[in-house]
Amino acid sequence: MPKQESHAPENRRGSILDNHLALVGISILCGFLSWMIVTMYFVPQNSNFVYVDTINFQNSATTYTSQGLDIVQTEDVGAVRVKIEGNGTVIGGIGKEDIMVYPSYANVKGPGEVTLRLNARIANTSEYGSDVKVTVENPTTVKVVFDEVSEKTLPVTADTSTIAIADGNILNKSTSAPAEVTLRGPTSELEKITSVVAVLNTENTISDTTTLPATLELRDENGEVPELTYTTMDAESANVTLTIYQVRELPLTVDFIGVPSGFDTASLQYSLSQQTLKVAGPARIVSGMQELSVTSFDLSREFAFDRDYQRQIELPAGLVAQDGSGTVTLSFDTTNMSSVTLNVFNLRAVNVPSSYDIQILSSMVNGVTLYGPREEIQALSAASVQAEVDCASVSLTAGQMTLPVTVRVPSSSRIFAVGSYTVQSEITAK
Repeated sequence: MPKQESHAPENRRGSILDNHLALVGISILCGFLSWMIVTMYFVPQNSNFVYVDTINFQNSATTYTSQGLDIVQTEDVGAVRVKIEGNGTVIGGIGKEDIMVYPSYANVKGPGEVTLRLNARIANTSEYGSDVKVTVENPTTVKVVFDEVSEKTLPVTADTSTIAIADGNILNKSTSAPAEVTLRGPTSELEKITSVVAVLNTENTISDTTTLPATLELRDENGEVPELTYTTMDAESANVTLTIYQVRELPLTVDFIGVPSGFDTASLQYSLSQQTLKVAGPARIVSGMQELSVTSFDLSREFAFDRDYQRQIELPAGLVAQDGSGTVTLSFDTTNMSSVTLNVFNLRAVNVPSSYDIQILSSMVNGVTLYGPREEIQALSAASVQAEVDCASVSLTAGQMTLPVTVRVPSSSRIFAVGSYTVQSEITAK
């Protein structure tokens, strides 16, 4: 029997197809490429959905603004579901920020509530092309209220009826910041509003000027808060400053002017038709006052026997009267007074500047009328009276000048002259 020959196994290279993991990877890659080819060339159209949070009501707004209308209220429909159709590789990159949802105003014809159809489009067609189709799916409409809209500006008035003011004080005035507000809304609603009131609320008693926060309220002609649906205002609150004045009753006095130096005004016996006056003002002013001078009286120009003088009450800046008529009558008791008319020869100049010499050319002042207590007037002589030119009160120039003189009686503090008097003088520059 012949002997069989034995053969050794042949050595051959392993194939990638023998690797299980490699086969899985190749399969996945082929599947993806196949999907891409089918998507791009055989099934190019695809669809996607996005949810847009806001509606652009300003798009094509001229459609209603040209009719004198404006939007006063819009329905809150939540997020709008939009369907996107187009090439799968294109629409896959489109998000909600790329979609604009807007209403169609085609059926807006006048004021009132209108249901508008919602449309959508790609906001940037240059980036995604014009082949992408977008459609609003839900909701497909939105309710919008239109009306004739205008503006109205009103001052702010503070309601201080609930504010407690400390005794001895008053509320002088209140000011608001802002001082006025602008309202915007339907004309029919704005016509109901006649005032804007700053409502104050504090439990504290106010004794000094202070600033308080306040809520602004709209009121009608009856002081009621009207029912308003669409009206808005550019401020909802304000700061109100309450100016508080202290009140005091003060005795009245007269400020006498035109009196000679050294004259005792207390020697004048006078009375006022109103002895006291209740005034109000800042505490820093009123608290330190002991009396109140309400008028000025020029003794040298106005005084005469048997005459009363009605004067307007003149209050210092910052004070306001709380009672009285605004006028007061001034009367003098001249029972023990007398008058005399003299020619005054005693002439002199005082307060002469060092750069000038002055020579009084007049020899006397004629017809000077003097008033005072009867016993002093009866004993008065012309030699006791002086006529002085006070150079400090005039502007001197070289040459002859007519200068005013003040007539006084050095020996008496209760005699005064009435009238205006002058002397002729020669002024020489040194």
